Amino acid sequence: MSDSSVSIKPEDIQPTVLPDAFIQSDIVRKLNTLSLPRYEQLPNVTLYRDQVIEYVALWMDPLSICVEQPVITPSMINNYVKVGLVPAPVKKQYGREQIARLIAICIFKQVLPISAVQALFNIQRLSYDAPTAFDYVVDQLEASIRAAFSVEQTPVPDSAHQVTRESLLVRSAVSSFVSKAYLMSYLKFNGFNS
Repeated sequence: MSDSSVSIKPEDIQPTVLPDAFIQSDIVRKLNTLSLPRYEQLPNVTLYRDQVIEYVALWMDPLSICVEQPVITPSMINNYVKVGLVPAPVKKQYGREQIARLIAICIFKQVLPISAVQALFNIQRLSYDAPTAFDYVVDQLEASIRAAFSVEQTPVPDSAHQVTRESLLVRSAVSSFVSKAYLMSYLKFNGFNS
C-alpha cells in the first residue's frame, strides 16, 4: 500500500440504495404480482405455436426484469420438441401438458442447462403426474418470490404433500431462479443494466 493513498471512510462502503427502498420499488411490486396459472387453469383447448408463445410470454411478463429475453421463440420450442423435453404437437397444436412444460422450461433454463432441465423432468416424472409436478413448481416459485422480496425473512414452507428427493431438487432449482431474480432485479434497480 502506498503512503499517499486515500483512506476509506464508512460512507464510501455504505450501499447507495438501501434494501428497503428496493423492496418497496415498482420492480418488486411487479414481481410480487406474479400469479402463474395452475395446471387446471391452463387452456383446455389446443393452441398453435404462435398462440403458445404469446400465452407463455404473457404469464412470464412479471418476471421479464430478471429473465433472459426472448423468453420463448418458435426455434426454442422446436428444439425442446427435438430433444424430447416437450411432446411433439398433434396437428401443429399444443395441449395443456406441453404448455405447462414450456412455462417450467422458461423458468428453469434461466439457471440450468437444458440437459439438466431434462434430467429434472425425468426424475420428477418418476414420482408425480404432470398436474402435480407443474402445480408444485408454481406454488414454490410464488412462495419463494414473496419470501425473497419482502422485508421479513421468513422461510418458505415446502408445499409438497410429501417431501421427496424429487421435490427437494425442484425446490432447489426454484430457489436458484429466485436468487438470480433477486440479484438481477436489485442490480437493475441500482442502474446496472445488462
